Amino acid sequence: MTRSFFDIKKSFFLYLFSFCIISIAYIPFSNSAEITDNDEQSEITHQALTPSNITPSQSYLVFLNIFDRKDIWGELPWELSDQNIRTVALYHTGDRLQHQLDKTTLSLIENKLSLSLIDNDIRVKTCVQCSKTYITVKNGSVRVKHSAETNKELQTMAKDIRANAFLMWDASVHDDVYDLQLKLVNAKTMDVIWAKNISETVEINSDIGFSKKSDWAVTLGVWGLEAKRLNTSTGKATIVDKFTTIGVRNNKSSGFTPYLDYAIIFDAITNLENRDIINLAGVNIEGRILLLMPDWNQKIKFKPYIGIGQILFKNYHAVAFRVGTEISFPDNGSLELGIISVPKHNIDAGSKSGYASEITFGGISFDITLSFRL
Repeated sequence: MTRSFFDIKKSFFLYLFSFCIISIAYIPFSNSAEITDNDEQSEITHQALTPSNITPSQSYLVFLNIFDRKDIWGELPWELSDQNIRTVALYHTGDRLQHQLDKTTLSLIENKLSLSLIDNDIRVKTCVQCSKTYITVKNGSVRVKHSAETNKELQTMAKDIRANAFLMWDASVHDDVYDLQLKLVNAKTMDVIWAKNISETVEINSDIGFSKKSDWAVTLGVWGLEAKRLNTSTGKATIVDKFTTIGVRNNKSSGFTPYLDYAIIFDAITNLENRDIINLAGVNIEGRILLLMPDWNQKIKFKPYIGIGQILFKNYHAVAFRVGTEISFPDNGSLELGIISVPKHNIDAGSKSGYASEITFGGISFDITLSFRL
């Protein structure tokens, strides 16, 4: 079948759009190459903080659930942007003699804090001095001294590690009350930029565990692809321009880079209109790559994607090309807005009185899908 100039032009813009999305995937790698040797030695990476095989205590699980809440960080990234702050060091202000958390739990909490900041596109600097405390006993009294006792000492420490700000933090437990204090301080002016205090009461024997999202999701979508069948008596065609999809998908994180995810998709496809004349039902099996973008206001995540699949109908199969973006919302929901391209082809639909034996299916159109992660 000869393709019209309009179809060729649409295909050209589709492939150009796809090329742009693929090019964006290289941005994180090029940015990472700009880090100097000193930064590589002092900056904490996401991979370095991947949880080990340490069995976490109940106290850590409580704080872990607190960190995973959507309202903890609030407007923090915007505050950092306004203050031109690019790097942050964690400074533990707590006194280990005054609460019931052991050193391992405090280390796990600090790692989780670092991971949370990195997930919000904030560079975290290693600060060995920031976690040190000195205990002295004199005349029967115990005194706890931190590495920095004055603002000037803090500013000197920030200059040494090249940090723009300190995240002052402390976590403590008193009589089943779990307290978390966070305070972000500008290392140059010593102004408090942002602060958060949280208290949580948890019974000793409460069943607390890690909240883990499933890798599986269910989907419901619509494709704007066109199918038409000619009425041989009138010369007019019956047209269907919407196809409904119901499917499942398996989402996986890439082991190659933290900036990419991938998914395996299985969709059932059918049309719900004019089924007495056009009755197409089949499946789509697709592989997809998603690019992880910075979060917007901590609530919405954009994931541009490219997918290639195989559509199977009776007496028909074709390669489907899909490109667009996934918009993830809290509570495991997401919306996909994209374009789907399927080569136009004639499908043998069998004989029907007054109608041609073939259905023309395919083209380039919109793709809208809702998904819910189980």
